[in-house]
Amino acid sequence: MVWVAVQAVLFLAYGYALVATPAMEWGALRWLGAPLILVGVALAFPALLAHGRKLTPLPEPNRALGLKTTGVYAVVRHPMYTGLLMLAFGLAILLQKPWGIALAAALTIFFNLKAREEERRLRRCYPDYADYERTTGRFLPRWRHF
Repeated sequence: MVWVAVQAVLFLAYGYALVATPAMEWGALRWLGAPLILVGVALAFPALLAHGRKLTPLPEPNRALGLKTTGVYAVVRHPMYTGLLMLAFGLAILLQKPWGIALAAALTIFFNLKAREEERRLRRCYPDYADYERTTGRFLPRWRHF
């Protein structure tokens, strides 16, 4: 439950930062946030659909889902986390909110810790998870040499 509570606090603080903190003037640089938002949605949405109603905020594997290794999961092990982080950074940049960027960085640290715990549990639950880990990046694609 600690994972859920910390995640909720970080998301609430991030939302507050986007709405209630002052924006800076970054000019055209703000538009760098738009492609991050698009890629974030392209990663998070299919992952969300893959989990459907079985989605949980806990780092405990859901045996009913099985080990996901296809679709966006063939590119990164945690596409939902990656997508959420890209959305968080993209919105903060687009809205020119320095506190939003700071809280997106805090979310990055949090999701890295949560993913490590989740992966520890996935290795126990699924024997082939270790092979999947070796070939697929956690948040970014792992480039293979041909």
